[in-house]
Amino acid sequence: MRTSFVFLFVAGMGLLAAQTQRNPAARWDQIYLNQDAKVPVNPSTLVLETTANLKPGAALDVGMGNGRNSIYLARKGWKVTGVDISPAAVKQASQEAAKLKVEFDARAGDIERMDLGRDRYDLILCMYIHMVPIKNARKLIEALKPGGLLIVEGHHADVQSLGLRPVSGGPPGYMTNQLVRAFERLRILRYEDRTMQAEWSNGPEGKAPIVRLVARKE
Repeated sequence: MRTSFVFLFVAGMGLLAAQTQRNPAARWDQIYLNQDAKVPVNPSTLVLETTANLKPGAALDVGMGNGRNSIYLARKGWKVTGVDISPAAVKQASQEAAKLKVEFDARAGDIERMDLGRDRYDLILCMYIHMVPIKNARKLIEALKPGGLLIVEGHHADVQSLGLRPVSGGPPGYMTNQLVRAFERLRILRYEDRTMQAEWSNGPEGKAPIVRLVARKE
């Protein structure tokens, strides 16, 4: 009986793993519901640096996670829409915003199935959501207002060759200059490709090959 139970348990765990691989929302729910997961809670350094002197406007945070950047921007006066594929992450973001008495529009959904409109946002964030910006480059560009900024940060694909595990599903990260090519219609203000302290990383001492892009719609 004990052997049968162990077999059924292992088989069940294997089925769960297969299901979460096919269902990204479930996979990210597991991460955000895991109290031991090293999920970033502070606003991104790149977001802090880039928005420090910007006049608040309308912002879209794609893959907002627990709302660390959305809440920061909302507290600075931005009108923020945060979208994430994980309902668990959206719930955490909403609860934290309520605790801090901050208002922003938190939505659970897949950005690839959403209508982002045209000339709607002054700022769009895409932080550690590999390939989502690449697949939706045209949609993101159209959603930016003239003069609007796009901020992207994520792992370089080299994390795989170095034996590091990226946090997002699918490809391990961006190839060199892949973001520059995808957003060539924008004016590239900043592009970095270097090993540095990572916000999401399983590398030694938290360091990993990171790609950063800041671009403006003319």
